[in-house]
Amino acid sequence: MRTVRKQEPPSVAPARHARAPGRWTGAALVAAMIATLATETYLIVVDRTVSGARVPKTDQSFLVNGLGQGVRISQTFLMRAGGLDEVRLSAVAQDEAGAGNLAVALYEVWKDRDGAERLLFRDRVTAGALTRYPTFRFAVPRVDDTADRSFRIDIWMPEPRPEVGISLWATDGRSSEDGSLFINGQSAYAELVFETRATRATVWARLRNRFGGAGLTLLLLLSVGAHAALFVGLRAIAAGGHAFTEPRE
Repeated sequence: MRTVRKQEPPSVAPARHARAPGRWTGAALVAAMIATLATETYLIVVDRTVSGARVPKTDQSFLVNGLGQGVRISQTFLMRAGGLDEVRLSAVAQDEAGAGNLAVALYEVWKDRDGAERLLFRDRVTAGALTRYPTFRFAVPRVDDTADRSFRIDIWMPEPRPEVGISLWATDGRSSEDGSLFINGQSAYAELVFETRATRATVWARLRNRFGGAGLTLLLLLSVGAHAALFVGLRAIAAGGHAFTEPRE
């Protein structure tokens, strides 16, 4: 008598194993989406300050004197980012610095127009305020379209007081792009220790300053491609998950 073995239903384990790659792909796409959104949030929200032209203090730095004697000290610079609203200088008090006022002015200059200039902002600060901290912050009303434009900052004492000993730090050579130090209108082979900033720069200005023109174009293309890939991948996963849940006949 022949023994007939009872046929068992096929195991469903292979189906579960077949789903595993889809789950891993879905997890990877979700992780990529979170990383993309986190990067975009960082670029858009965190730290709106863009640093423009800058000359650091080095071993070649020296002090420029004469503000109390009526010397007018100027620094030209080229701003690569839009939204200029702050210029930082480094001043020190050598003698009595609390008395007297200094004028600080920001100009836009056009070298291709025989040095034509336009006054953007002017303010007065006390000698004590200029030297109270290692860095003096000269805040100006925001100038939106400052990218690739030239400017000049002037510092002088309208009513000279020889007893007021105030000096500005400068550095030998040319460190910034298209910048120069001027003393009473005469150019010197040096630059002031300074930094220009756009503290409320737009998203576009921050990205352009960080990545440059070609880099920003590549970043935008990669961002569009990444979003498209994430969308297609998530749709594929959703469609695959729906197929697995369909009843078998």
